[in-house]
Amino acid sequence: MEKVLLQACDRYEQTGLKDFFLKGLQTLGLRVDKQAVLLKPNLLSSKPPEKAVTTHPEFIRALTEILLDHGCQITIGDSPGYESTSKVLKNCGIMNIIKYYGLTISPFDLKIIKKYDGISPYKQFTFGEDPKDYDLIVNLPKLKTHTMMGLTLGVKNTFGFIHSLEKARWHLRAGQDRMLFASALIDIHSIVNPHLTILDGILGMDGDGPSNGRPRNLGVVAMSTSAFILDDAIEKLVRLPHPLPITALARKHGIIKEYETAAYGSPVIEDFRMPNTMATDWSIPQPVKTFLKNAFVKKPKIMRAACRQCGVCVKVCPAGALSMRPDEPPVFDYKKCIRCYCCQEMCPEGAIRI
Repeated sequence: MEKVLLQACDRYEQTGLKDFFLKGLQTLGLRVDKQAVLLKPNLLSSKPPEKAVTTHPEFIRALTEILLDHGCQITIGDSPGYESTSKVLKNCGIMNIIKYYGLTISPFDLKIIKKYDGISPYKQFTFGEDPKDYDLIVNLPKLKTHTMMGLTLGVKNTFGFIHSLEKARWHLRAGQDRMLFASALIDIHSIVNPHLTILDGILGMDGDGPSNGRPRNLGVVAMSTSAFILDDAIEKLVRLPHPLPITALARKHGIIKEYETAAYGSPVIEDFRMPNTMATDWSIPQPVKTFLKNAFVKKPKIMRAACRQCGVCVKVCPAGALSMRPDEPPVFDYKKCIRCYCCQEMCPEGAIRI
């Protein structure tokens, strides 16, 4: 039976993290001797660790030292939303670890075609890195909310394998259809098929994440060889009344089966705030829900006082629904807007609200 390990942990203290990682590797029966390892953290944007946007550098340090002690060769990589991988690694504090231990960086800038017949209607995906080049892939998501998918956890984190130029196209294809996007995310994750997922939920984020929500000490670390059951366990931990799209689809297709949860220290998360956008998911028949969503789904709005006219939202909008004039904040064309909330997700100033 598959297992999820949950550890109550309120600090990025090296001894405690290493103890949990080593205990998890042993419990899960995963050997890591002399392997080529890819660490895939969440590197959404170049924010400092206290903003809870990226996987914490001390989380990376603890795992790195364990893997190096076992003779592994380590590469760290991801495809950020709009910045270079190196810039994000530097500003989030991980670059110091890379330089100190002599690790390799992968910018995920290749164009590798992956064909896969899964649960989504899509059969081809363009990756920025080839998972087959590594003996061991360690998926290192951050526990954060996500305005479109509800939470960004283990399965969603592997969307970073998609080449940066292709990410916007996937949002455009899915539009407002969360279940369609979830099906693509499940297929992408199934292609990557990480050997291990370790969730950084010590300092996490709730509210309107994944980049401009509320950083808060959630005090949990989770570990499993299956991101699907890890995500399911975290949704239960934050007390969601219904499974989110990825988990709901994974259950429907038999990907999530019975599993065992081993909790150390009884982690508890109280008063977890979901994104405002999730309030549109009423428990009513799907045809009625679709009609109401199209009529009343929440819109992204520019907070003029906070906007610095950097143009990032215009750049990342897959539908071309934003335009700019000189010395003016961007303007939305809501007829084009597909409510993917990429603009809110990537705004470096937090100037877009839902």
